[in-house]
Amino acid sequence: MPATSANKLKLFRIRLAPKGRRKPPPGPDIEGKILDAAEFVFGHFGFRGATTALIAKKASIAKPHIYYYFEDKEDLYRAILERAMNMWARDIDSLDTATDIKTILIQYIHKKVDFSRDHPHLSRIYANEIISGAQYVGSFIEKVSTPLLLEKVKTVDQWVAGGAVRPISAADLFFCIWAMTQAYADFSSQMTIMKQKRQLEQIDYDAAKATIVQLVLGGLGLEDDERPPAKSSRPRKAR
Repeated sequence: MPATSANKLKLFRIRLAPKGRRKPPPGPDIEGKILDAAEFVFGHFGFRGATTALIAKKASIAKPHIYYYFEDKEDLYRAILERAMNMWARDIDSLDTATDIKTILIQYIHKKVDFSRDHPHLSRIYANEIISGAQYVGSFIEKVSTPLLLEKVKTVDQWVAGGAVRPISAADLFFCIWAMTQAYADFSSQMTIMKQKRQLEQIDYDAAKATIVQLVLGGLGLEDDERPPAKSSRPRKAR
């Protein structure tokens, strides 16, 4: 089987090659705890506001333990971005373009909403990184993300050429899907205020999935089998 773009992801890293380390401190998955804590802290305070002291406190470890695994705060930030970008790349690369068109799009939309639900801090960190000029992820986007996207764009263009979907700018289709799904992470605070809730619930994410699927499939001229037929709003005639 020829190598796919997903195989190349393992060869591309945002972080620099780590220098020699002493023996890591004992404990269950300390590095994972540090990354999870960093994801939370960077997501709340951004790169400038985050400190290794805050990250260590969130991870319930001694601050020096961070430096067994990471050079400094920037190295840890790069590791978090690497985590976000590889998750993004796996999601788009996992699209099985040999299956039914509607199934492909529905599964992808569901996966992206689930990512916003499960990793809201990662989504915000990535969004802030892009807004700030993509200093750390620009090379990854160029060398990994763009080729992955172009593969899927080619597939959508084939759907259009074959008359399976309405003519559309395939790249912008994906941009719109990302914008709609990531909003449920990046703008969740606004949504909770306007929905008069303390936090978004599963019912909100399910409604997001159904709405985005309806918009995307409808825009492509595809029938949404998951959506129940709309009831007529016209009053019944009196007998």
